Amino acid sequence: MKKTLIFSAMLAISASSWAQTAVIKGKFHKLLPNGRETQEVFFSKPQDGEIEVILPMVKSRQDQVFRGEVKKEDLNTIRYVGVFDEQYAVYLKAGEELNVDAGDGQIVYSGSVNKENQVFADWYKMIKPLRNYGYTKDGYRLPSAGYLKIIDSLKVPVEEFIKNINTGNSAFDKQAKYFLTYSYKYDVVIPTASGLNIGKKDEYPESLVKFYNNEKWTDSNIWSLPMGYHYMLYFAFVKHIIYNSKQGMAADFLIPEISNKELKAKFIVAQAERGANMNFVNYLERNEQYMQTNQQRDKMKAMLKRARMQQPGGDWIDFSYPDASGKMHKLSENLGKVVLIDVWATWCAPCLKEQPALEELEKSFEGKDVVFISLSIDTDKAKWQKMVEEKKLSGLHLFTNNKGSVVNDYEVTEIPRFILFDQNGKTVNIDAPRPTDAKLKTLIESTLKGEKSTTK
Repeated sequence: MKKTLIFSAMLAISASSWAQTAVIKGKFHKLLPNGRETQEVFFSKPQDGEIEVILPMVKSRQDQVFRGEVKKEDLNTIRYVGVFDEQYAVYLKAGEELNVDAGDGQIVYSGSVNKENQVFADWYKMIKPLRNYGYTKDGYRLPSAGYLKIIDSLKVPVEEFIKNINTGNSAFDKQAKYFLTYSYKYDVVIPTASGLNIGKKDEYPESLVKFYNNEKWTDSNIWSLPMGYHYMLYFAFVKHIIYNSKQGMAADFLIPEISNKELKAKFIVAQAERGANMNFVNYLERNEQYMQTNQQRDKMKAMLKRARMQQPGGDWIDFSYPDASGKMHKLSENLGKVVLIDVWATWCAPCLKEQPALEELEKSFEGKDVVFISLSIDTDKAKWQKMVEEKKLSGLHLFTNNKGSVVNDYEVTEIPRFILFDQNGKTVNIDAPRPTDAKLKTLIESTLKGEKSTTK
């Protein structure tokens, strides 16, 4: 009797827990750039103009089906299921189990298809001809005349569909109307951005010309959409690079057109964080004036400081790390001397291969104003300390624990990495030759003499 009561209680708890969550499962067909089928599907929410993965779901090996449990905080609001740039809207309520079969721009909903998901099912079915151009493998090779005909044919149906969304869920209806308005615009842009050839400038139909010329970016809420950033960037690429045949970065052409100050600042920061600019310092200096919040201004200043440091003649960024005894050492303590920084790790075979040449290099500059600092990005301090002591490694050895300036400011993503600064704390080379390359010794010698070098 006691066991029965315990089992019943466990079932009640399980049922109660399930009733506060929902399940999404199904299939998603998506080929990766290497030609293989993706093995993960993502359940996401919008965040800063893009998507933030809430729940990664791995496909089963047997039947390629994914499954995930959606928590309470992600119910009763629009969320997205997809892979990379191919996302589909879903709306889940407590206790529901939604099945989806998606890929190549299309999706079929089954299982718990509530009124909200039926809106999305009807929507994707209606715009299927357009999405064939943007989401299928060879869609960009389809005849552009067909694409233009589809856009013309969808104009009125899309407007009517969005206007007539009325599920009785007012919050959803408002959210869906806004999302689908821009989802359609995004789907209009994608084919051309992906390579669909419309023709020469004078061959573009009036409807598309108006589409690209009438957008003034007055609405900051675009940033609340899962494709907000990419829509803006793809739009700029098509309008300025493809249609107007301009030379340069699409973002640089778009920024002056963004009339909403808040949206402009967010786009500028997002673009800067990706470093997608030909002249990063110039980009930051030119757009720093448009920041609207202290957080944005601080971000831009920090990025500008790092960008300037990476250019020859830029100021170094100070750091402080401990040696094996725990004593802290600052980079700035070496003003007046040439400084060579070696970023390495005990597990890095190419780093260890450079050690003998580094030791010889250090010996060749004994008695001169040259300092050698080795920054380990190991996270196992004992292992690092043991190697330094047993091999009697020369120079100043500091432990970073893969944190601080070496990661954040110097943006070291590959090792070994050698960085050279002159006597005034100015950058000579942020990615200097390795010790096994005779060019490094020549570069240090010329820096000691105060000569400018073109060594790369």
